[in-house]
Amino acid sequence: MQIEAVKAIVSGELLLEEAMKKYDVKDKRTILSWMKALSPLIEHDAGCRDTIKEEIEPPPYVHEYVVKENQLLKRVIVLQDQLRELEEKNAQIQAHRNLLIDKVTRLELKLQTRENREATPDV
Repeated sequence: MQIEAVKAIVSGELLLEEAMKKYDVKDKRTILSWMKALSPLIEHDAGCRDTIKEEIEPPPYVHEYVVKENQLLKRVIVLQDQLRELEEKNAQIQAHRNLLIDKVTRLELKLQTRENREATPDV
């Protein structure tokens, strides 16, 4: 099962999250440790057949995958921070807008009251 999961991820058949669901793995670190241990043994040949290698080579796929995933996670965090800042600014702008609308409404009422007094003759 571990070899199948690693083969599917390394070949691009499945994303890490998809493999976690398919093979019922709860923790991402479990699959990453499988990849670290098994990806040097998996050889992807030109016939699209995965075989086990006899010799051990450093695993390029795991490192590249982890680095890329970390970069994406950092970008998501930055975007979430920016979104939070924009939502805060939006809330401030809406509060300011509501204050301005309230002031305009009060001024319109004062103006209307003044016009009504001027239009009504004194008794």
